[in-house]
Amino acid sequence: MPSNKILQHQLLEVELNGKISEKRAVQFTLITQQGYPSVIASLYFPFDAKDGKKGEKIKVYLTDKEKRDVYFTGTVFETAIEDRYRKLIVTDSYYKLCCTPFTAAYRKEKASVIIDDILQAAGITEKSVSVPDVELARFSPQTLPANRILDILIDALKEHGTKDLVYFFDENNCFHFGTKKDTGKNKGSSFSFDHKKTILSRGKDWIEVLPAPIRHSMKISVDGSSFETIRTELTVREKASRLFLHIREAQ
Repeated sequence: MPSNKILQHQLLEVELNGKISEKRAVQFTLITQQGYPSVIASLYFPFDAKDGKKGEKIKVYLTDKEKRDVYFTGTVFETAIEDRYRKLIVTDSYYKLCCTPFTAAYRKEKASVIIDDILQAAGITEKSVSVPDVELARFSPQTLPANRILDILIDALKEHGTKDLVYFFDENNCFHFGTKKDTGKNKGSSFSFDHKKTILSRGKDWIEVLPAPIRHSMKISVDGSSFETIRTELTVREKASRLFLHIREAQ
């Protein structure tokens, strides 16, 4: 199990429409949380930078001498000037669901077919989906954004005995739908943290460490005990990068 060893020098690397940005980003923030389909993410460039236009595809990496990890994949949603920086508000394909009106008019249809239709309407192709083999006698809510249709579908499946279904997008912008027992969780390397070496500070249900490619619903080890991440708060700056992991004992 790899440890989150102290990295000598991590650099932000931003790819816009397949090309590395002309200027290096000075800050990146990313928040993920269990039970929430969207993330909160933003990038900051120097004030005079021209990098990043609304609608451009974006990838964010952290690199060092040994590896290059992807932390975010999505689209530039908005740009703004904030203090002395050019700020990019970035989003994964959750925004596509929010912007796609969907009319559901199904009778005696499998939930898997409904999900496929929703994703196709929103233009989402990368997916990791586990759906119970349930046929819905009728599923005909009014025309709503696709994300709301998914929420209603989850409620309908709950009435058929399937609980704890979630959906979200991972660091590669792949759509996940399922429970924590299957595809309803983030995947990645298992990290081990030690209060004597790699934990910067610690509370009852959180630890502060250096940046690592960790999102919600991932298993980690803390002083030899197994935990699950509930919420992650990443801030990457040149001189003060930190990752807060809100955790609970793994079940």
